[in-house]
Amino acid sequence: MIDVHAHLCFPEFDRDREDVIAQAKKELRAVIVSSARYQEGLRVLDICKQHRGFLFPTIGHHPTEGNDFGKVTELIKKNRDRVVAVGDVGLDYHWVKEPEKRERQKKIFTEFIELAQKVKKPLVIHSWDAERECFEMVKDTNLNCVFHCYSGDKELAMNIVNRGFWISISTNICFSKKLRKIVKAVPLEKILLETDSPFLDPDRERRRNVPWNIRISAEKIEKETRISKEEILERAAENAVKAFSLPV
Repeated sequence: MIDVHAHLCFPEFDRDREDVIAQAKKELRAVIVSSARYQEGLRVLDICKQHRGFLFPTIGHHPTEGNDFGKVTELIKKNRDRVVAVGDVGLDYHWVKEPEKRERQKKIFTEFIELAQKVKKPLVIHSWDAERECFEMVKDTNLNCVFHCYSGDKELAMNIVNRGFWISISTNICFSKKLRKIVKAVPLEKILLETDSPFLDPDRERRRNVPWNIRISAEKIEKETRISKEEILERAAENAVKAFSLPV
């Protein structure tokens, strides 16, 4: 199993991060640890350095964040040999409604698209309520794109995979009937699995997700597709190795 998107740098893991990582090592082949702000990027690099070969860092800038994206781009350039992707970056129209702020998001996203091309890394795309706009901005590039925590429609999902990009299914599939319908249509060879930990815990009472919960996502996909959860987990892991060039 490989969780391709977990925010293990977040404060929710401060009290027992090493215990969570130790358990993850028992359950998974690897975890991609994601950041979306400058200080998070620094923490992710440090955490992954301590667990080299199991944890792999991505560095990005959340589209709702402020003006430190320049520091983030420099951090990526400085650590281009360590990061496995640029991200997450993209557009967020769920929280941002003002046209001028959306235009600013597009300009910043364009800079990260160009940066990913320059450093020759995959692009992990945050696209909440802006999936189609994000796709239009990357479809003509030569980038290897991952649509993180996908929540768009089925038609766009097929356009994404037909373009050669990846659909990353989060543990949100436990709550979303729409996502369970989409996963029936998307070919298994283009699916990645993620938790987006600490968010989207399948058990709403716990309120903190953990990387090995991708197993629960696989169980949901099994019910929809009749493909065994073991095959789903194995194929998704193979896809992750391919998508991010992981040495595992």
